[in-house]
Amino acid sequence: MISIQLTQAQRVSLFSRPYTPTFYKGSIRSFLDDINQHSPTIIEYSANFLDTGKVITLTGSPETIGAVLHQVLEGQKINLVEKNNKVIITPATAPLPEDFFISWYSVYGIIKEDVSGEPLVDATIWQPAQQRGSYSNNHGYFTIKLPEGKNELYLSYAGYETRRIEVNLKGNTRMDVFMTPKTDIQEVTVTTTPPAAEVEENKASKNAAGYDIILGESDVLRSFYLDPGVKNIPEITYGMLVRGGSPDQNVFLLDGNPIFNPTHLLGTLSIVNKTSLKSMYLYKKNFPARYGGGLSSVIDVMTKDGNMQKWQGEANAGLLAGSFTVEGPIKKDRSSIMVSFRQSWINPILRALKSGIDVDFYDLHVKFTQWVGKKDKIMINAYAGHDALQLHQNYSNNQQRWGNKAATLNWNRLLSARAFINSSFNISNYDNLAGFRYNLYDSSGRLVQNRVYNTYSSIKQYTGRTALEISPNNDIKINVGAKYSYTRIRPFDTNVSPDFADRPGDFNAFPPLTFSELAFFYENEFRLSKKVFLRPGVRLSFYDNHDYKNTSWQPRLYAVYRFDQHNQLDASYNHMTQYLHMVTNPYMGINSDAWVPSTAELNPEQSDMFNLGYSHRNNKKVSFYADVYYKQMTDVTNYAEGQNLFLNTADWGQSVKLGKGWAYGLETKAEHITDKWYLHLSYTLSWNWRKFADLNNGVKFPFKYDRRHEINAAATFKFNKHWSTSAFWMFATGDVYTLPNQVYPDFDDAQQISDPLAPREYRLIYHSSNAKMYRTLPYHRLDMSVSNYHSLGGGPLQSRLTVGVYNIYGSPSQYVYDLEGTLGKRSLVVTTKYQFFKITPYISYTVTF
Repeated sequence: MISIQLTQAQRVSLFSRPYTPTFYKGSIRSFLDDINQHSPTIIEYSANFLDTGKVITLTGSPETIGAVLHQVLEGQKINLVEKNNKVIITPATAPLPEDFFISWYSVYGIIKEDVSGEPLVDATIWQPAQQRGSYSNNHGYFTIKLPEGKNELYLSYAGYETRRIEVNLKGNTRMDVFMTPKTDIQEVTVTTTPPAAEVEENKASKNAAGYDIILGESDVLRSFYLDPGVKNIPEITYGMLVRGGSPDQNVFLLDGNPIFNPTHLLGTLSIVNKTSLKSMYLYKKNFPARYGGGLSSVIDVMTKDGNMQKWQGEANAGLLAGSFTVEGPIKKDRSSIMVSFRQSWINPILRALKSGIDVDFYDLHVKFTQWVGKKDKIMINAYAGHDALQLHQNYSNNQQRWGNKAATLNWNRLLSARAFINSSFNISNYDNLAGFRYNLYDSSGRLVQNRVYNTYSSIKQYTGRTALEISPNNDIKINVGAKYSYTRIRPFDTNVSPDFADRPGDFNAFPPLTFSELAFFYENEFRLSKKVFLRPGVRLSFYDNHDYKNTSWQPRLYAVYRFDQHNQLDASYNHMTQYLHMVTNPYMGINSDAWVPSTAELNPEQSDMFNLGYSHRNNKKVSFYADVYYKQMTDVTNYAEGQNLFLNTADWGQSVKLGKGWAYGLETKAEHITDKWYLHLSYTLSWNWRKFADLNNGVKFPFKYDRRHEINAAATFKFNKHWSTSAFWMFATGDVYTLPNQVYPDFDDAQQISDPLAPREYRLIYHSSNAKMYRTLPYHRLDMSVSNYHSLGGGPLQSRLTVGVYNIYGSPSQYVYDLEGTLGKRSLVVTTKYQFFKITPYISYTVTF
């Protein structure tokens, strides 16, 4: 299905005037005289420099003066001058350019799915005759400049039938294209090289299929852990580390809105329900200038607009949680709504296994989309999610609650055939509440103390953003825009009482910390030839935190050289600035982090990264990628040893130390995709260093998560249309930890100890003044599953049953280590904690309706 709308043409030039020749074979003189006699245009010339006797045979059916002159004057060394409704032919040293007489027009519009009307991201538009191509952006918008007359276009998108379209251009043309998901009908084959082979963006992308690697929950964010350079750290909130960075150095955007903790179960599962996801991209090596705020990565998530054709949905029930998504039109082709909800229900199983863990989480996502006319689209998004986690241990009872609330108003407008603008207003809020109960006993088992130390921190950000995309021609694209944000943080609120506190108003409030940032960005995309692509850009930000102000220039450069159809080399440089720091209190258990802003003492974090990459893709659906990178970081944070961040709030800045960091390594990945097989293998060799003046005598040391080697392997085999099986295996060398050189009882207020000599069993504090590094054992895990696809009762309801085993051979640890010691036993041991799932079989069932 195609809908076409002609725009108002620009002023018609002399060459664009309609003209039909009275003959198709004759001399140059006879054609020029015929134009003078049968058209309103007069052509003046001299036979002294023009071969007027040369015989020309016209091809095709030219319908304008320019189309005829393009063939008649081909190869003649002349210039043409338009003056007073005349065309004057003058001598020249070279022939006219091949496209001199041709008028160029823009074909533009939105590429959508036929079934739902959902915009398709990164669809390819390709014109074989001119070897020109383009892509659709995050909102399905595309534009391509083509010569007047008949043009043949191919439109393609993964998993959809390739479309062949003929369009006869006589002006700028709006063309909304609807693409159909693949069926048993043979796909149209394009024999010429598509633009994807010219320049590959090298941004890791995942779709909604994902891998069932967490108890039947298809989670696309976890699929990024298959890629080299991306680590999963299960014991910290949002435990994704990218290329030697820390979790706070990752920016997660949900429909353009920043989310400060996009995970459940302490990083185990993302907040994005698979059934609501449209696209997800990870930038870790080449950062467009439109992105900022983090040193390590940007994850850009787009959710579905909602089906504008009919009502449909999907429901899933697994061991961990249940979820559903419903979407449909409020007014067909004009407005739609999408509602997605997920709720965990695994607690009865955890209690039966006596795991000592209670978990509860939910996600609610609502999105409303409205077309206003044919050029404007309004989208309203709302998200709410919450986690509750309780850990029962021998001498403590810990409780954590955290959650996000976010809302977005987004406006898209097609300004013209060559320009598109996207503007938004965002509100994002993150709350983190933790309580730590200490039951202290003496040697006889008598309860001595019972206190709960509660902490609360929150961050709220308001953001306005606009971005303009201009395409002057097929070889140049301009992205320019601005963003303003205001942030308010409550970092260190506390409450010490006999019970857990779960209301923010019950805490002793620390004065809020506020700051604002104004940023501008500009970037160009240049296709210098079929082999060379450049994208220079710069981001300029102004930071204001009361008496502290900072200006940051952040240049970016991405370049690609294509050797041939299968091989390309890319290089990039990125300078990034980050004004938010996430600090973690090492004595408050898990999930005890707080966001703090940059100040005159706590400078913004900076990074410079260089990357050189190579990629190969052959005709047998095999691809290979390799990257070497070097990243240097300044003003990275580290918690000051021996201090309690939440107890010393008056001078909290003294509890955070600044240092330097280095990360470098080699990343490789190979994939093979056929109708039956998907094979993936990745390997990372990396080094990750930190240096702080007060640690290890100022000598650099390995960062805690310095894993030298990592291997990820995944395989899926499709037996037939009903059965498939998948397996995932990972291996990584151990994390780094330091044994303390001083151990002493915890006498501060955290445990409310009235008489330190009374209890014989209570918590110790460990202090390390140097960095004698040890490594944990390597970690490896195997997951396997089998899926059956069928229809319920032979009707339209499509279903999938998945049965699998997580951690199939019972890997002994999850990288979560801690030190335990007592005065009474005079012992100090390294223990493994918080292993949520050991050998865990699961089953899930999904119905699409």
